[in-house]
Amino acid sequence: MSFRHRLWQHLGTSAAVYGTIVYASLIAATGLHLHDTDPVLPVLTFCAVTIVVFWLAHIFAVALARHGDDEVTVDSPWASIKGAVDHSSGMLETSAIMSIPLVLGSLGILEPQASIRISLVVGVVTLAVLGYLAFTLRRREWWIRIVGTICTALFGVAIIVLEYSLH
Repeated sequence: MSFRHRLWQHLGTSAAVYGTIVYASLIAATGLHLHDTDPVLPVLTFCAVTIVVFWLAHIFAVALARHGDDEVTVDSPWASIKGAVDHSSGMLETSAIMSIPLVLGSLGILEPQASIRISLVVGVVTLAVLGYLAFTLRRREWWIRIVGTICTALFGVAIIVLEYSLH
């Protein structure tokens, strides 16, 4: 199995895409108003705790849906929970990647606004990579891959801007 396929199986889930968008939206809503003298740690803490709550809710929803699905051959609630955790892990993994600049901002290595902006850029780049992988794995022509990548990234930007404007 190629690296792209392994990466897609791990991060190419709806939970990973959703987690990326939600986490970036949380960062935008709580962090873009910061001044360079404001600490980043409260933003990081709020976003991390919130995404963990979303992750737990997602695990619950997927496990319940899987367990009640007649087409799923798994009969054990624990097997449904394990499947839900496996499916939902990308939500935390993409959030962890976007948290790296926030951690650097909390440590004073990056300026607060720079750490927020870099985190948001990382989120959009993550969505772009996932878009590119989706079109590449379908063996689309190069130009469709590029258009798909740009559209995926722009959709992420639009959702982040919408979420920011609502909060």
